[in-house]
Amino acid sequence: MRVAEAIDTELPWAVLLANTAGRAAMHGMVEVSRARYVFGTDFEREAERLALGERLWDPGTIDRLTALGIGPGTRCLEVGAGRGSIAAWLVEQGASVTALDLDTSRLEWLRDRDVSVVRGDIGADDLSETGYDVVHARLVVQHLGDRAAAVRRMCAALRPGGHLVLEDTDTASLFSTAAGVLHPDVKRAAYAVMTGAGYHPRCGLLDIDLATEAGLADVRADGRAEVVTGGTDQGRWFALWLEHLRPAMLAAGEVTAAQLDHAMADLADPRHRWLSQVMVTVTGRRPGETR
Repeated sequence: MRVAEAIDTELPWAVLLANTAGRAAMHGMVEVSRARYVFGTDFEREAERLALGERLWDPGTIDRLTALGIGPGTRCLEVGAGRGSIAAWLVEQGASVTALDLDTSRLEWLRDRDVSVVRGDIGADDLSETGYDVVHARLVVQHLGDRAAAVRRMCAALRPGGHLVLEDTDTASLFSTAAGVLHPDVKRAAYAVMTGAGYHPRCGLLDIDLATEAGLADVRADGRAEVVTGGTDQGRWFALWLEHLRPAMLAAGEVTAAQLDHAMADLADPRHRWLSQVMVTVTGRRPGETR
């Protein structure tokens, strides 16, 4: 097991500050032509990775959406709907739901549940429908180029009094253990690949500023993290994260195959426990009359 005895000082977000594009990313925008979805590949286990991510993060998301009083008649837009677990839950509460994603192939099953499935890019396209009571996006904004413009689009889709809920991560805590940081070199290499594609490693905190600057009122935020045990479904989500990024990490030359194999073995070992990223939920209300 490779554990750094002190908190890793070569933090992954420092990579962003090394060049002009990185500095722009830290302020919410990268060159749109350079931003690409780092997981938009032909990785054959992507559906499994997405399903495990739902199991990890859905309970906390549902708690926060429940607090908004979603029920019959609530109009909801789920941005970056993935496999559709949250869209399906919203429908179960009686809400009217639109699910938006770049790739709708994993959402077709929702049509039988009266979900409107729409292919679109929140990073580039204006939304055709407006008047939503709730717009929710999880693990979306952190991957976008012009984040501020995307948040403004989502705000514009709300009715007056409607709520925007953004959920993105802060990576500082990931792989923290009682002894230090688990495989810091592998963590750093993985986030170097992701930031190179336009990802923001502290977007959860940035979302607070983006929501405020977009004109939302009553902006509030909270964070949650999970203690993950190797070999569990939660642990497998992190292992599949590294497996998906493996070709790009090796191509970049910042980590070796042996280092990755060692990390993967530790993530499958139930003797190891670590902290997840912090999932930051930011909620804001569009000013105007409420109903």
